[in-house]
Amino acid sequence: MTAVITTFHPSLAQPGYRLFDGPLCDVADVGVGQIGVVGMPSDWTHSSRLGTRFGPESLRRATTLLQSARPQGVSFDPDTRHRSKPATDWLIDCGDAEITPQDVDATTQAIAAMTEGLAVAGAIPLALGGDHYNSFPACLGYSRGLAKRSSNTRFGYIQIDGHLDFSDRLGAWGSHNHATNARRISELPNLDVANMVWVGITGWVDGGDLALIEKQGGRIFSAGDVHDLGAAEVMRQALAHAMQGCDELYLSIDIDAMDAGYLPGTGSIVHSGITPRQYYDLLDGLAEAPLGGLDIVEVSPPLDPSERTEFLAAEMLFRILRRFRTRPVAEK
Repeated sequence: MTAVITTFHPSLAQPGYRLFDGPLCDVADVGVGQIGVVGMPSDWTHSSRLGTRFGPESLRRATTLLQSARPQGVSFDPDTRHRSKPATDWLIDCGDAEITPQDVDATTQAIAAMTEGLAVAGAIPLALGGDHYNSFPACLGYSRGLAKRSSNTRFGYIQIDGHLDFSDRLGAWGSHNHATNARRISELPNLDVANMVWVGITGWVDGGDLALIEKQGGRIFSAGDVHDLGAAEVMRQALAHAMQGCDELYLSIDIDAMDAGYLPGTGSIVHSGITPRQYYDLLDGLAEAPLGGLDIVEVSPPLDPSERTEFLAAEMLFRILRRFRTRPVAEK
């Protein structure tokens, strides 16, 4: 029997839910200061536990359900004294990029075209994976768009992850897969490795990759550092390092930095990782950072029938987008 490989076309695979229940519009309709959502439903570049192709839709559903649980779409956070705002004007869901499973380059360029269009317009691309390779095309498009909008602007990069993903190649998967995304991002022209930071690394890493990062000035914080120093201090140092000489920040959120005991529904699980509260505190530390683009990856719903993984990931998005979705409560 001949295997049939399906190509996903945007006109046939648009989401049933929208992130935070925001409006669904084209990339061209997103403007300065808004967030444009791009779905990346692809796990063809992962080497083991599949299922992250269903991540974008599960994140849209989870954020919508969490949003609907708040009274009339509005809630109050006693810690920050902010009220939430429904996603009616600050976030636009642009649907999914066209995914061509048998052609990594075509998929890469399709994703990059969407995030580039958003960055050129001065919007903030928010890409939903998919396995972690997809953060490369998302960041590639952001990098291209930033260069067109402001040719001399440089950006810093923070990756919260249990893994470095800095390999140059991975076996039969070659140079473009979930273990090489950070290496490919490091080669972008408006980013230096000296402005790259990894947070949450757990377990054994490739010694050569580690030495190369450190030689070029990158910074790595392990999960142990988060436990010992505290999430707030780690992120303070990480942000200061990433932003040296930079104007904007690109953030890649790989959910597998969280210990698998809390979050099993992901492609590459880790043990002795960070806790949900630590992950949220890390993201709280970036709530006022000059975000230019970001992605969240490795949500694999089939690997967690309890659905807690996608709701933990949805809360991550609530945290990092706090300044967009909330407003201060007027003092009495």
